[in-house]
Amino acid sequence: MSTAKKVRLKQDEEKLVVAYANLKLKQNRLSKEIDTMKQSVVNLFDKNKVNVIFAKDKQDNIFGIQRIHRKRKKFDTANFKIKHTDLFNKFTSEIEYDEYKALGDNNA
Repeated sequence: MSTAKKVRLKQDEEKLVVAYANLKLKQNRLSKEIDTMKQSVVNLFDKNKVNVIFAKDKQDNIFGIQRIHRKRKKFDTANFKIKHTDLFNKFTSEIEYDEYKALGDNNA
């Protein structure tokens, strides 16, 4: 499935491809924007010592951010693999899946 094949799409199929690719590219771009803003948001919460912050935009719409502290356990796969290589390999299996990567103009 590594070769590209040119096919003629129906109009609704073309709309689907364009919409999907456009949204995926937008999602990637927004994710990068959020990542660049995250430290500033963390600093804002630390400076104000609160867990919820609200602000108004120019149209008086109210938006907010809430900091929620969570605690969870994480399995240390790397250390387990080093200390119990045989057991790790015994319960490791290879999986196959399809990924749908968006191609197109990132500025759309």
